[in-house]
Amino acid sequence: MADEVGERLALLCVQAGDEGLRERAERYGVGEELARLCRAAGSGARDASVTADLDALDEAFARHGIDGLTVGSRVFEPLRGGQAHPVVTVWACPAAVSCPRLEPQEERRGRRGAAAPRCGLTEVPLVSRKFRL
Repeated sequence: MADEVGERLALLCVQAGDEGLRERAERYGVGEELARLCRAAGSGARDASVTADLDALDEAFARHGIDGLTVGSRVFEPLRGGQAHPVVTVWACPAAVSCPRLEPQEERRGRRGAAAPRCGLTEVPLVSRKFRL
């Protein structure tokens, strides 16, 4: 199991290089929590009180628009025990027995009022289809 508290302290360490972090912590009412975290980093403490101080610091900074101080950037992670199943949306042939023509819809995103492309042979608009990868 990863040392989550250690990882959070490492992220905090990178950002604590100047007095700006301490000044903001004081201003946001979590100066004592930051001081305890500095002591915990030096002593190697990893108990519940350290996690509580990290959470308090994150919450105080987030209230002032600084998100992810000790948790890093947020990314998608699939649920345990399952796999992500990306879906691709494409334009496809509308015929009952369709040809293999597929066009990614992303290529037309952002074009205001862009209509669906048309079949070059029948002049019928292509239809939207989703494929699970």
